[in-house]
Amino acid sequence: MVGWVLLWTVAGMWNERPQLKASDVVFMYAPRDPALYDAYAGTVVGWAGRARSKSPQDAQWFRQRVEEAQKRRLRYCGSVDFVVDFAGFIDFRPDRFMEAVCRDLDGNPITVPWLWDHRYKGHPAYWFCTNNPDYRAYLRDQVERACIAPIDGLHIDDWRGTAACSAWFGGCFCPHCTEGFRNWLKHRFSEEQLKAMGIERIDEFDLRAFLKSKGITAEQWRKQRSRLPFGELFQQFQTEQMLQVVREVFEYAESLRGKPLLRSVNSSASSPEALVVTPLVDFFCGEMGHHASTAQAPVEPAFVFRLVEGLGKRQAATAAGHDWAWIAANEKPGLVRTWIAQAYAFGSAFMVPHRQWCYTPEKGTHWWEGKTEDFAFVYRFVRENANLFDGYRTLANLSLVYTHANFSEIRSAALELIKANIPFSILVAEPTLGIKVTPKDISACEFLLTGKQPLPPEFEQLVKSAKVSVVQWQGIEKLPESAFRQVRVSGEKVRVALRYKPDDPKAPVVCHLLNQDYDLQSDDVRPREVAVSVSRALLGKALKGVPQRAILRTPKTPPVEIPIRLDGDWLTFTVPELGFWAVVEIVVR
Repeated sequence: MVGWVLLWTVAGMWNERPQLKASDVVFMYAPRDPALYDAYAGTVVGWAGRARSKSPQDAQWFRQRVEEAQKRRLRYCGSVDFVVDFAGFIDFRPDRFMEAVCRDLDGNPITVPWLWDHRYKGHPAYWFCTNNPDYRAYLRDQVERACIAPIDGLHIDDWRGTAACSAWFGGCFCPHCTEGFRNWLKHRFSEEQLKAMGIERIDEFDLRAFLKSKGITAEQWRKQRSRLPFGELFQQFQTEQMLQVVREVFEYAESLRGKPLLRSVNSSASSPEALVVTPLVDFFCGEMGHHASTAQAPVEPAFVFRLVEGLGKRQAATAAGHDWAWIAANEKPGLVRTWIAQAYAFGSAFMVPHRQWCYTPEKGTHWWEGKTEDFAFVYRFVRENANLFDGYRTLANLSLVYTHANFSEIRSAALELIKANIPFSILVAEPTLGIKVTPKDISACEFLLTGKQPLPPEFEQLVKSAKVSVVQWQGIEKLPESAFRQVRVSGEKVRVALRYKPDDPKAPVVCHLLNQDYDLQSDDVRPREVAVSVSRALLGKALKGVPQRAILRTPKTPPVEIPIRLDGDWLTFTVPELGFWAVVEIVVR
């Protein structure tokens, strides 16, 4: 078995990473019928498995699957499972798989909660430890089976592995985690610091025994870990271990394929913990809560799409298992169409809902299959207008400054601004995410909106040398008037996303209009006339010259020119009957 030895340094060999484009149509899984690739105008398969084994028959089956997509010019991403392929590992190490099970403080095995209805050879779905050498060998085996075929990318499902088990379920106290944490402390802290923590002899330190001696129970550790001795340090250790494993998996796959692969992980990208993997991926590809049971278009995903844009990434999103369970129970594809439109309008993507994993505590795993006639026309609309998506970014004169310490405030601000149709971008100043902020990035805005926590000193220095106003978030009503008087929309429940092409001043400004007035009974939005006014000063950041016309495009109708009115500081146009999504080009020539 080949180890984690890399054949070369990836960063030194390949300067440019592959990217997910804004107009890409992503299949989560490879469809049973490859004709669906054509029906949806697919371009990427994002989360598409590996050979079942290394046998010639299984290898050939997987190669055919990959080549079936590639001959249609789709990029195919194989995938590796860090948590859910428990059955495969039982077969991989049949004589000692129990040694790799994550353990709680009492030494009890931990199982994967959402796989409660799965068993294999009489065993439940154990949560196997990604710090165990045998389990890491199995991850390598998965990589090798994915790379049997000429894949274009690699996806990692449940990339947090044992770090997630530690964060949510009270693990892991296996021998490898115990020894690993001891060594991590030894190399991180001095003897004096360790003694101050209560560790007299680090070479003999056992976290489990220490916690037990303090009367701490497994239940307390699971629910209150962050408030208990070593709780935060243990989580930091697990996260750092996990990031190293993720890096090694990606680099091992690229060494086998001999080229850079399109990298993704299953991450909602909706919290600081979900974002720590950012420097290692090219895009996020995963489940996000869409609150389907409310029967309304959610605003939270729009915040995530704006945040990942600030990271220089995209999110290939799908809804969460409980959302799809609700859709399956109620059969409401019209609500799903509002999710798809919002993702693309905010610069990300929503994966083709041809076959969706559903989950409820009562039913466990089940599936819903979307109908081609309900969705394909939306994706074909994106592909037919790819020039209005690719290369575009948010047009705004206000930027929210993101750091992990300010996450809650920035998230709250973003949600309020989205609801109020106040354009904003997100500037990422978090030093751990590998984003280099330049003076040009800062000077592109007139206003920087910050949280209460201090910003990194390097960023503060850049701000001082730039001509930009800094405002601490205290609610929309406290913003300077010129920061939010940029867009006016008639009526309620219409969301606006303005986008422009920074590298092409001749390109039109694109205004996405999302009708959020969804009606459950009809499973559609209520059409409405909508008038939109945009600040000419804001348009002037993107357009060279005076806007002359506007072109209205929708997924169901051919493009048509609509009148515009230039009235002082405003450009105004009217969409006579807004369905669930419209795209308006504002053109100079």
